[in-house]
Formats: sequence, structure tokens, C-alpha cells
Amino acid sequence: MEVQVLLSFMLLTLLFSKGNGAGKPYPHAGNATGKPDQYAGNVEIMLLNGGHQTIWPGVYTKTGHQILPTGFKLEPRDIYYIKAPDSWSGTIWARTGCSGDPNAAFRCDVGDCGTGSIHCHQNLPKPPATLLKFDLAPKGGTSSYKIDLRYGFNLPVSLSTSTGECKQINCVRDMRNDCPDWLAVYSHEERKVGCKSACYTTGQKKDCCTGAFASPQKCELNEYTQLVENNCPDSVSNAFDDTHFTCYGGSSFRITFWAW
Repeated sequence: MEVQVLLSFMLLTLLFSKGNGAGKPYPHAGNATGKPDQYAGNVEIMLLNGGHQTIWPGVYTKTGHQILPTGFKLEPRDIYYIKAPDSWSGTIWARTGCSGDPNAAFRCDVGDCGTGSIHCHQNLPKPPATLLKFDLAPKGGTSSYKIDLRYGFNLPVSLSTSTGECKQINCVRDMRNDCPDWLAVYSHEERKVGCKSACYTTGQKKDCCTGAFASPQKCELNEYTQLVENNCPDSVSNAFDDTHFTCYGGSSFRITFWAW
């Protein structure tokens, strides 16, 4: 599966770098003139669905002007461009197994944000979900980015910068089949579609590295964090894991979700 993902990534990168594919417009709130003047930072985030299943990305704004829409549909091999506001901080993830009227009784098997619609508004997803977190700076500043799997994961992902000047980070192994049964989330077809962390599942201090275990020295690996550490070392696996990456100069980003 990893070889298939990497080959697909190379093909998609070549395809989109030449401008092929029907890219969707930038989502934004706009102003009275219809011009997105809040995007002075000019940081672009391109989302690709590199798999063969439909996904429904969600966008959560922590600080900065809110990115709209906060949820949308992405078909296989489709792309979506987000023009990020100046000095934006937030989270992007992909929901799977979604159904229902997008404006009423909408729900997803994994990554659901609990709004009952395709739009997540200011809600983060219910774990498990593969989270991409950003703290973006305008041109001339230093942005940070990371893959956060502390509470679980649902899809493999690749994150790179458009210029290639900053480190590409990957979690391309589909770990869902390796997820222990007691942590797994199942579809109606009894297929593993997500994996919850031990901390989120049990709430125990030892699993969450709290209380007597609240230090890097006492925060021990468990069945979930060992799985993440072995397969996705670029990712954050526990409360004391400070894995993150920085990029100077306001570079744009490319996210590829591998929805197999």
C-alpha cells in the first residue's frame, strides 16, 4: 500500500504542477466589493483527494479571519484551493462515510463535526481524525505545520510546500488495518475506517500522560502511540510529542488525503 501511495503522489504532483485538473475557486467571505482583502498573506493551501473514495474536508479557524466554507465535498482525484487569511491558525481534516442532506441531518462515520450539516462552523471533529494543524505567517514570516494524531487517525496524508523549499511530511501508511480491535472504528460493512487513541478511549492517566505520568520521562508508549511512532514518525503521537515543522517566507502548501 505504501508503494501505491508514493507512486500515486508522484503522479498527482506531476499532473497538478502542469495545471491539469479542474481546481475549484478559493473559498472566502469577501467584502462589499467581493474582493478577498483579508488574504494579504497570500498563503495558498491546495487539497487533493488522492484516493478513490469521496471525502468531505472540514476547516476550523483558531485565530485569524475565518475561512469559509468550513466544509465541502471532494471527489476522487479532485482538488480544492484555499486562500488562507493573513496570520491564520487552524486545523484541516477529512471526513469519510458521509451521508444525508448537506443542510439537514448530515453525518459522517469518521471525522464528524456534529453540526448536522456539511459545514463545521467553529467545531472540531470528534476523534478519530487525521488532523493537519497550521500556524501561518504572511510572506517574510515563519509558518509552522504538523500532522496531529494524538486522539486518533482516519486517513493517510502527505503535506508538502509548493516550492519544495521546506520539509515534506508524510503519514502514508494506512494504519487502520493494524489498529487494535478495541481502538478501531468500524463501518457498516465491518471495515476498519478509523483508529482512536488509547488516551481518547480510556481516559486513563497512564494512556494520556497526565497525573503521575505527566512528564516526557514518564509518558510511556502504549499500543496506540507505538503504532504511530513506528509508522508515522513525522506525526504528533502524544501530549509531550512536540513534533512540528517550520517554513520561512510564507510558502503555500499542498495536502493530499489518501482515501482508500
